[in-house]
Amino acid sequence: MDRILKKWQDFSRFSSGHEAFPDPVGGGPLARRLFRVIHGHDPNDTLTILLNRGLIVIVLLNVFMDVFIAHRFTAVGVQVAINGLDWIATLLLTAEFLTKIALVGLDPRLLHLRFKTLRFALRPLSIVDLVVLVPSWLSLFLAVDLGLMSLIRLLRLLEVLHGFLPKWHSFLRETEGQTFRHRTHEALFGDTRHFGVPAIIDLAILVTILVSVVTITLESVASLRTVYENEFRVIDASVTLVFLVEYVVRLYACVEDPRFKTPVWGRLRYAVTWAALIDFVAILPLILSLFLAVDVRMLWVVRLLRMLKLSRYSPSFASICAVVREEKAILLAAFVMLSMVTTFAAFGAYVAENPAQPEKFSSIPAAMYWAVVTLTTIGYGDVYPVTIVGQALTMVLAIAGLGMIALPAGILATGFSQKIRQSAKPPRLEASQNVTSEQNIDSEPSTQQESGLTMDQVLRSGAAQDRFAALISSMSRPEREALLALIAISLSEKQDR
Repeated sequence: MDRILKKWQDFSRFSSGHEAFPDPVGGGPLARRLFRVIHGHDPNDTLTILLNRGLIVIVLLNVFMDVFIAHRFTAVGVQVAINGLDWIATLLLTAEFLTKIALVGLDPRLLHLRFKTLRFALRPLSIVDLVVLVPSWLSLFLAVDLGLMSLIRLLRLLEVLHGFLPKWHSFLRETEGQTFRHRTHEALFGDTRHFGVPAIIDLAILVTILVSVVTITLESVASLRTVYENEFRVIDASVTLVFLVEYVVRLYACVEDPRFKTPVWGRLRYAVTWAALIDFVAILPLILSLFLAVDVRMLWVVRLLRMLKLSRYSPSFASICAVVREEKAILLAAFVMLSMVTTFAAFGAYVAENPAQPEKFSSIPAAMYWAVVTLTTIGYGDVYPVTIVGQALTMVLAIAGLGMIALPAGILATGFSQKIRQSAKPPRLEASQNVTSEQNIDSEPSTQQESGLTMDQVLRSGAAQDRFAALISSMSRPEREALLALIAISLSEKQDR
């Protein structure tokens, strides 16, 4: 098998993904630019990103229409729309593939070789493109069952690979020389999660959570549940499978963290952390349905708890949780004050209203319902005082409620704004602003005349930041470590002088 794979790689000249995709050779500026965009080798290229995302959106919409709409709505207009969208996706994917074929002569790996088109067509991604396109074109000449055709069209989901592989290649270069478990830990637990493979994983889990919540919401509608019962089951099973795989993989890779380094005890310690417990809750419906006879509505409630996973994948949600932890003492004091006011109000209402309305103010706990509703300024109107003392107490409690409810909101708003300011990036300075600020910096005149701008000011400009980010992203992990070592040596020599 290894020999066959080696011969396949040698003939088609495709890489294993650990090195960057080569630049085009020959051709005009437009052809070279098209080569860079259409082959999608640069994850930082704007046009490449737009092309990949546009194709992914069209493919997903096409698959959704095939799975959920085509078999349920037989109206002529609906079928025309579905077929039209299907052929739009087919034509776009075909145009992309033919453009790649037309530009294979610019690939330096195929330079001076015969059968360039055949070599390119036998590459893994080219085979994926052909598998996606051939069924649609064959359906023009062959009678294919509609259900089978819809199933075959699901293969278009493989087009997602085009947007994922460049980032995957970059991740492999960054983690070159590391073990599989360490790479898995970096992908799932790494600190840098706003780009690359970690960002894709977070986005996939976030989308899965949202799909689960939307599915539960729609499943509660009896008419939709009757029509799409099988589809809802498939979606729920798929979502649960994703969460189960994530949970197992996290248990596998968590031992790379020094806090959980022992194989058994470390994994047990990780399993009782808050994040791991939330992950376990996400797969709890599967466990309950396998071993217990649980009412379907109870399963819906448990499945809705998957929304707690948003705390890990949403930076804003995490910031709010951090603010609550930092301000917990003040919030606790405000909650205690709110509880005291509610208790006193309920006691006063019970004393004043029980003789007049014994069925509504039958006890202090019953009066607490009225107190909470009044204190929060909701006032349902189902329970209200009729005595003068009770009405006066209602007015005082309603006014006090405005301040009592606004107090925790103000605390959270202040803490959240401070958290945003702390995490805000420094403002980018234009070249003219840099020159102006340079004149106000107390430094040596000769240095100012030679450099014009300090290194700090250059790195604060938007263009310099973009170039620096592109340079760093193209480096492997050893190259980054070498660069940091050179910077450290340079700074130490400067301090010695």
